[in-house]
Amino acid sequence: MPYVTADRSLPRSLDVQISLSRPQAELRTNLTIACLACGNLGFLPNSSRLRLYSSLAAVEDDFAAGTEAYLGASAFFAQTTRAPTMAIGEVFLDVQPARLVSPALTSAQIAVLAAVTTGSMVISWADGSDDDTLIFSGMDFTGVTTLAGIAAVINNHLGSDPDVICSVKTLPGGSSRLALSTVAEGDAKTISYPIAHSGGVFVGDMLGWTVAGSVTKLAGYTPIGIADELSSIANAALALDKYLYGWALGASLRTVEIQTAAAAWALGRTAMMVLCSNDPDALDSGITSDIGSVLSASGNKRAVCVYHDNAQRYPDVSILAYMLHVNYRIQDSTVTAKFKVLTGIETVQLTETQWATLQAKGYNTYTAIGNNARTYRDGTTDEVGWFMDTVINLDNFVEDLSVNVFNVFLRDKKIPYTRQGQMLLVDACKDVGYLYVYNGTFADRDILDTTKKSGFTTVPAVQVIPTPIQNMLASDRSARIGPPIEMVVQEAGAIHSIAINCEIIS
Repeated sequence: MPYVTADRSLPRSLDVQISLSRPQAELRTNLTIACLACGNLGFLPNSSRLRLYSSLAAVEDDFAAGTEAYLGASAFFAQTTRAPTMAIGEVFLDVQPARLVSPALTSAQIAVLAAVTTGSMVISWADGSDDDTLIFSGMDFTGVTTLAGIAAVINNHLGSDPDVICSVKTLPGGSSRLALSTVAEGDAKTISYPIAHSGGVFVGDMLGWTVAGSVTKLAGYTPIGIADELSSIANAALALDKYLYGWALGASLRTVEIQTAAAAWALGRTAMMVLCSNDPDALDSGITSDIGSVLSASGNKRAVCVYHDNAQRYPDVSILAYMLHVNYRIQDSTVTAKFKVLTGIETVQLTETQWATLQAKGYNTYTAIGNNARTYRDGTTDEVGWFMDTVINLDNFVEDLSVNVFNVFLRDKKIPYTRQGQMLLVDACKDVGYLYVYNGTFADRDILDTTKKSGFTTVPAVQVIPTPIQNMLASDRSARIGPPIEMVVQEAGAIHSIAINCEIIS
């Protein structure tokens, strides 16, 4: 009992009970991140195959000037109006060995190892049909000061025809790691954590190859193709709670075979794939084997082909940086791709005939127009009638709509099977529809109507039409299947060309 006391009174909670609760809320997926997928970046083929960047300076810390990753990032960050973040991911098209990769060892850790004269450990490896145990003993690390020196000591104990080999793996950014890899590559190749040998000093933990040493342990695998590799990059992003929406490929991946497979992969996702081609066959109307011709023949609203005559330029990344910057909560914020300036990208010098050929094959490009204007044109995808901005806007609309409606279910204790309950969902649809009128995606549309004195009728930008609840079957009610809601929206669109008649009277 406290020394100082106060007069006692009964608590209000006897008559008034208050419970605090906070409804769960789903967050929208961020559809602003573009990923440049490249080969031979030096990443590890696991979740570390992806990195996110918010500045060119950060990219420069990892990649040298002139590399694919650096050139692509330069195109992204040169855009002053751009999305805030880009990703760079590595695709692996060659078979990979099993690996143990150490963390970055400090000078102090190497110094401890340098005092060992009888280093030992036991490592096992397997390839699915055969396996072996390797015993390392009597390893003398006296005087080693570098990872290369450590690797040399280990390799000296492996003989002339080793099953595993030790090397120094340098990751982007200059971080060097000690890697023990199987010589055989591909699926089913495995390598074990080292364990202690009966004699000598156990060095597995000193080398950073044990769990306690924060080792990265990788099984070998055989890549199936670009689609699986892009999925692996996308999954690595999801592990970081990021969604990769925009996609482009490094210059070394600009082959028709790879780009065709990448476009097909994107078609099954909520994604925008922009594919740059440097193939001069794109300018030949008689050739149909170039990527623009191949994709146009099948149609793909999620693939955009861009032609440029310089393989070191990334107009694909540049246009993605611009198109993904839109904030859909701001009034009249939506944009179109045509007429935009791709900062840092030189124009392609084309004749009218060459442009007509590119246009017929479904290509976009970046050209000089008139005296000094530079414009991206035309902003089309590889499906006739679809434009890049339309796909991006509708993807964001669908995301907002699904999240807003889903949050009704999360927010309310239950949605009663009544007209009042139905209107909770209808109102959620209306809210998103009105937001997309506000940001410029949808707009009222005037259509011809000879019954009106004005000659036209204005169709509302957004119409939300719920199925009358009385029309639902008893089986639907029993299964708690709600009355469907139809939304009819009128795209605002954009004007990309104009004809002007000028009559001169003298």
